[in-house]
Amino acid sequence: MSATSQCPQSDLHFDIRHVRMEDSNIHYLEVKARCKICGSPMVFRGLPLRVSPEQPTGELGGYEARLPMLGEGEEPSGSLIGFVGPVVRAQ
Repeated sequence: MSATSQCPQSDLHFDIRHVRMEDSNIHYLEVKARCKICGSPMVFRGLPLRVSPEQPTGELGGYEARLPMLGEGEEPSGSLIGFVGPVVRAQ
C-alpha cells in the first residue's frame, strides 16, 4: 500500500480480555481493535469515560471499550464502585 492510498481497514484483529471486579459479581469484557493491514488502532466513539456496572464505557482516547455483564437473572451485588467522565468524541 502506498503512502498516498488510504487503508480500507477491512481486516481487524480484536483483543478481548475478561475481567471480574473484586468483591462483586460484575464481569467485564475489555475490547480493543487494530487493523491487520496498516496496524492502526480503532477508536470506539461515543462511550463515556468511566467504569460502570450499568452501561458500556470507554477509556481515555477511546481505544478500549468496557462491556459489563452478569449471568442471566442475576442482579448486581457487592462493591459496585466506579468513576465518571465525559463522552469520548473523535476529533
